[in-house]
Amino acid sequence: MTKHSRTGNAMINVLTGSAMQIVNVILGFISRSLFIYFLNSDYLGVNSLYTNILTVLSFAELGIGSSIVFSLYKPIAEKDNSKIQALMKFYKKAYFLIGFSVLVMGLCVIPFLPYIIKEVPDIKENLTLIYVLFLINTSASYFYSYKKTLITANQKDYIVQLYSRIFQFAQIVLQSVFLFFTHQYITYLVIYILCTLGQNIALSIKADKMYPFITERNDNKLSEKETKQIFANVKALFVYKIGSVILNGTDNIIISSIINVTAVGIASNYTMLMNNVTNIIGGSINSITASVGNLSVSGNKEQIRNVMHQLLILCVWLYGFVSIGFFVLANDFIDLWIGKKYLLDQSVVFAIIFSLYINGVQYSAYIFRTTQGLFMQSRWVPMISAIINIVLSIWWGKKGGLAGIFIATGISRLVTTTVVDPWLVYKNNFNEKPFEYYFKYIVETCGVVFNGVIQYWLVEHILIDDWLGFTIKFIVICVTTNLIFLVEYGWTKDFKALVNRVLPRFTKGEKS
Repeated sequence: MTKHSRTGNAMINVLTGSAMQIVNVILGFISRSLFIYFLNSDYLGVNSLYTNILTVLSFAELGIGSSIVFSLYKPIAEKDNSKIQALMKFYKKAYFLIGFSVLVMGLCVIPFLPYIIKEVPDIKENLTLIYVLFLINTSASYFYSYKKTLITANQKDYIVQLYSRIFQFAQIVLQSVFLFFTHQYITYLVIYILCTLGQNIALSIKADKMYPFITERNDNKLSEKETKQIFANVKALFVYKIGSVILNGTDNIIISSIINVTAVGIASNYTMLMNNVTNIIGGSINSITASVGNLSVSGNKEQIRNVMHQLLILCVWLYGFVSIGFFVLANDFIDLWIGKKYLLDQSVVFAIIFSLYINGVQYSAYIFRTTQGLFMQSRWVPMISAIINIVLSIWWGKKGGLAGIFIATGISRLVTTTVVDPWLVYKNNFNEKPFEYYFKYIVETCGVVFNGVIQYWLVEHILIDDWLGFTIKFIVICVTTNLIFLVEYGWTKDFKALVNRVLPRFTKGEKS
């Protein structure tokens, strides 16, 4: 795999993933608007709460997916089809067991639902039936899904992105149409299940056509040593996964328990908007994971260091821009979109954005750590982060409400994964401590804070209301934020190297 093809594949993955995500952001916004219009905020709360509960249950995945993807990088680079066949057979069995386990564990949660939901929400459908439909969708997502991993590991994630967005497009359109005509939440969820299964089956068929050798009957098996290595990684990832899902999946449960399910629904409007935009960034960054994996296998230390620093400044710029924009414009948009009764205090908006920024920027080190198979070394980090998050969320949530809960999530990530991931990558690759990386992180983040203060001051001086005023503010933010970032970062070696790496893909197709 040449450097040219690695960068080329990464660019195709990024551009395709971004374009598809933008389309779905627009459709998702329309779908959420119809959801709010035809159903009340309690439905939003139940929707977000059950999603969180099943996110926690997804620890059954045990990290097998990440372990298999890591195991695929080398045989793909060496074109070892026999090894790939053996891994795919192993993966198929594992994910069948995972899907079944999620279903069983999910059913065991049903008796505890009344204790999780503090106040009975104002909805007409049976809460248990709604939960079971959510559970079926989560369990079904594991069936037929293992083959798409081979496509992604081959640096063809744009194909997975395309299929995913097509089915999400169909899902959003169908849900919106049926919600408009029937106002039936159950139908809304059934469509969700059908589209999840359809996407996985379609990608499975596509993988068979792209790599027909995986459909051939064979007796290829992993060696005892390889199996032990995979299970060693799985054990480490099991601990990591439990911590991650607790960290990522408990905020809404804590909000529902300490405050009420309505607060979950109101906060979910903000997180939905922010996640829709950051999913474009996250999807683009995730699209280059296979290319980073290839670099980790075949690149030298200097290449790894340079690309990691370039990815850091890219994450800081993109997530910094989104964070600033949402901080100064989120409440204006919510007010114009669905009304003042859905507004949150500006302190809560800051807390949500703080958590979003911390989680986003850590991608730069996280991708390198996972593609280098540093699973054992990091297995306890999310668990420690989750414990910190739960303790601080309950403590600060009782004292400061929503703001305390979201700030706690950001702090728990900042003092754990943000510190540990670069430490492991530096130690594994360069045998040195990552003070260079920390310094860049702090300095570049200070640039984001300075930029944000300027944008807040600018918007305060735009006194035009309604959509015209919002549009003017949006344009001002887009232009001035990026101009200031260009002044702050444009002179740096990392930014110049990033531009030199990417720009040729849009001009003469030179190697980068």
